[in-house]
Amino acid sequence: MHCQVSTMLLSPSYYYSMMVASSITFFLTVLCCRLLGQQKKGKVRPEQSECEMNDNHEDSFSVLPCIRNRRSIFPNQYMAHPGADVDPKVIKSLLDAALWGPYHGRCFAGCDHPARFVVLGKRSMVEMQHLTLRYYDRNWKTLDPWGCGADNDGDESEERYRDWRKSTEDEITGRWGPVSCMVAIVMRRQTSPVSKRLPEWEEAAAVACAVHNMHLQQCARFPHLACYWSSWHDAARDSDDMKTFLDMGAEDKCMGFFVVAQAKPSFLRQTRDRRKRDPSIMQTEWRP
Repeated sequence: MHCQVSTMLLSPSYYYSMMVASSITFFLTVLCCRLLGQQKKGKVRPEQSECEMNDNHEDSFSVLPCIRNRRSIFPNQYMAHPGADVDPKVIKSLLDAALWGPYHGRCFAGCDHPARFVVLGKRSMVEMQHLTLRYYDRNWKTLDPWGCGADNDGDESEERYRDWRKSTEDEITGRWGPVSCMVAIVMRRQTSPVSKRLPEWEEAAAVACAVHNMHLQQCARFPHLACYWSSWHDAARDSDDMKTFLDMGAEDKCMGFFVVAQAKPSFLRQTRDRRKRDPSIMQTEWRP
């Protein structure tokens, strides 16, 4: 038995096998060490978002680049003829992000979050825009969002309104034609007893935070999209007609629409971000 073992240990095939195994082990060890080293340096990290990798800011907090890369992209940068509408799963992802915005209330089933979203597809977007035009057709003489209201009587006032109406109607197939969907942003006012109701400003702030989360998710995960929060035409937005169209409660408020489209390839190829945020525009006071 002893002789057999000794012979096996001294055989060339055994040494060759051991040498191959050692070489493979050494190679894998070196490879793993290099990968781990690159991961620590931020060079290799598959789950790392684009906004994190593009962080050149001196304060390299992980979330700050995502916030800095959030941007509103307006219709002049939309792809005129996208091959297909944005996948509903992408919209659902944005709405999932909205759910995690701060809210001073209960967050389990059976409770009402103040944010309510109505996703308007192509047909519903057109219906909403025609509703807007019909509202102004009935009320333009008492409104002045375009500069020709009740203070400008006579033919000139009506002519100016007709010009505004035509340009606004043309936007249905022009400016808004490439849009995949508009997400109506509704602040749902609580209907619980008055003594337990949250202040309205808190509910409005919670809705705004939810929309901001949608925008952050879009910029971080779906940079090919072009989104912005439109306040819309304020008189029509705040009208009873819009409340009925969006199935809103009496105290609910429409806060505009989150527009979702696809960005032009030429816009996506831009590598330089020329936006500036001067710290002096925001006042901050430090007290001991």
